[in-house]
Amino acid sequence: MGLFDKKYSAVTASTFTPQNEQEAWIAIMHACIAVDEDIADEELDELAETLAYKDFFEGHNVREYYKAVLLAHAKIGSKQLIDNSVEYISPESKNTLFALTIELLLADEVLADKEKELIGYLTSALDIEEEIADSIVDKKLKQHKGNEGV
Repeated sequence: MGLFDKKYSAVTASTFTPQNEQEAWIAIMHACIAVDEDIADEELDELAETLAYKDFFEGHNVREYYKAVLLAHAKIGSKQLIDNSVEYISPESKNTLFALTIELLLADEVLADKEKELIGYLTSALDIEEEIADSIVDKKLKQHKGNEGV
């Protein structure tokens, strides 16, 4: 087993286990923007801004978390990445994570069919009530009103 295999053995396996809630957030956010296999620059910019400025990530090595998430996503895909991460999300953080994820998906002003489908999947995975999810989505869509493709 090489150095790379030792360092990333948990990531390259068929499953992914976040080290903590912060890595779980990154996994879920990445899973959502990568589901359509076309991560727009605007989505990456929005994600980078979130990771850089949200106090929740302060003091955490988000670069290492993201490396692990990228490797895991390549192996297991978006839905499995979400499934493996949701249990690490605290109940009081679920709505905030969902709202930020919607922001990420709307950053490029295009909401692809796969992204729309994954929003429903994420709602269920995070166990967010449908009325609350609808309210969050409506609010975010109004903020982006007038954008083409949304």
